[in-house]
Amino acid sequence: MAEHPHGVWIWNLSKIRTDYLDKLVERQVKRVYLKVFDGRRNGVLNPTFWDWQCSSTIIQDFKSRGIQVYGWGYHYGTSDVDEQVDKVKQAINCGLDGYVVDLEKEVENHSTHPDVEKLLQQLRPLVVQGTFGYSSFANPTIHPDVPWKILDKHCDLAFPQIYFEKWTKKRTPEEVKDCFDAHKQFGLTKLILPIWGSEDETSTKYNLKLATVEELQDYLNNAPGSSIWRVPENGERAEAWNLKYSGFELPILERILRNGVAGDDVKALQKALNARGFNAGTVEGDFGDKTEVAVRAFQTKAGISADGEVGEKTWAALGGEFEDRPNDGDDSDDNSLAQLVKYGDLSASDKTNIDNGFYFPPAYGNRFANSAIFSNPKRWQGEAGQRARYLQDADMPIVANPNNRSAEQIRKIIDWLSKPANDWGKVTADEASQAASQGIPALPGFLTNS
Repeated sequence: MAEHPHGVWIWNLSKIRTDYLDKLVERQVKRVYLKVFDGRRNGVLNPTFWDWQCSSTIIQDFKSRGIQVYGWGYHYGTSDVDEQVDKVKQAINCGLDGYVVDLEKEVENHSTHPDVEKLLQQLRPLVVQGTFGYSSFANPTIHPDVPWKILDKHCDLAFPQIYFEKWTKKRTPEEVKDCFDAHKQFGLTKLILPIWGSEDETSTKYNLKLATVEELQDYLNNAPGSSIWRVPENGERAEAWNLKYSGFELPILERILRNGVAGDDVKALQKALNARGFNAGTVEGDFGDKTEVAVRAFQTKAGISADGEVGEKTWAALGGEFEDRPNDGDDSDDNSLAQLVKYGDLSASDKTNIDNGFYFPPAYGNRFANSAIFSNPKRWQGEAGQRARYLQDADMPIVANPNNRSAEQIRKIIDWLSKPANDWGKVTADEASQAASQGIPALPGFLTNS
């Protein structure tokens, strides 16, 4: 699965600074989006391959500097599909790494939609899987007549044009998030690699304030795989050359990440997965089902046990560091950090497994509670009604990764089990103190009739 670095878009290669290759390397750009096609020429319909700035030599010059080249072209939803495909094919044969169709106001006319689908169907087999994208307006709810479902069906990637510097009302992060949410509302599923705008005409044509370096850099850093429209032509004011495209560094991870948790470390995880082409969805810091699917896909690709949880091995494979803690000699993934979790926080599938067979899945380690009940961690001992009450209580604490359980964690669980409100606690205070001080989970009488 392709990794998606930050990039920058180029319109007219001959009109930008002549040392652009050196400058791209200096700015640590790893991908450019180079215009290679337009459905019009000199104001009339005439599908044209931009061979003056797309050749095998030009593409190789970029690649020799470690820069990927995605081609892009503006399409109008016209019926001359065969001619368009022929011209785009010539560009692809120059060695492009991917291709992006740019479809905007013209395709809001529903009569163009059959030709749009025909175009995508013919281009699809020409472009390497995972590298075929579409670019259009930022917010589908504002432009509902664009054939979003058709684009989502045939393409791998979405490049919404989130040119917030041209927004006349608000240009806040909340408005930007609305663009991402709108894709969800429309049922669009493809990985979003947003384009941030920095263009001279924002000031000269629209009399609006240009986005600052700080604004643009922040959006780049928080959206792996995002890019900047566009490299300024000579004499233009814009910030593309003043940004760093090297991406972000993962923080040191200090806990296990799994479905149901939230925080900045989850945001970092989602960024890292999206940057590598594993679609974790919107970077919002909530570890949900989509993030879990992306984690499992990454783990499978990396040769790690695909349990959907992120611990030392998975974080290291993503390029991060895990806080070093003793783990009782167990070097298995995700077993180096003890946590208290609640039964109510488990996923629906895990709850079902537990309810059906009183079995704690390996993904969660051998829980203190079930180890304490019986030596066989897959089976429970005790009266069925007691087991049912135990399983039905969402607040029941469980120690994950018990090789590192602390006396305090054991004491908390025992205290909870011993609360009179539970009406079935069987552990005395002396037993609790002794077990907690020794760090031994096996306690006689746990959930038995004794």
